[in-house]
Amino acid sequence: MIDLLPAMLWVLSLIWSGGVCVITVSRGRLLSGDPCPEVEPVSWNVVYAQVASVVLCAVPFMVFVLMQHDVAAGMRAWYERHMIAGAVIGMAMVVLEWALMFAQAKRAERTQRDRVLRGSMGR
Repeated sequence: MIDLLPAMLWVLSLIWSGGVCVITVSRGRLLSGDPCPEVEPVSWNVVYAQVASVVLCAVPFMVFVLMQHDVAAGMRAWYERHMIAGAVIGMAMVVLEWALMFAQAKRAERTQRDRVLRGSMGR
């Protein structure tokens, strides 16, 4: 079971990153057909979850480095063979989170601008 701990932590980090992506897509209405939907800014809770995602992305690799002498030789070789691919996938998820948060922020900026313009025209 100890041999699988880094892999399980890696999968957990991907699930966490996926959750941040899903929340950002839904709150940013990024899949809606409307080109300019009303969108609120990225919440601080999502920002905190994204920071946690960056940390969780690194944890499996740190755990492997600390435990590599306790891992069976076959599993250690497997981890070493796939470590670069796992790191690239984890980093790609983090960059995807940033891109989705940026898209939500841009839509929220448009929403705020439109609210201000509507308010000034109504006076």
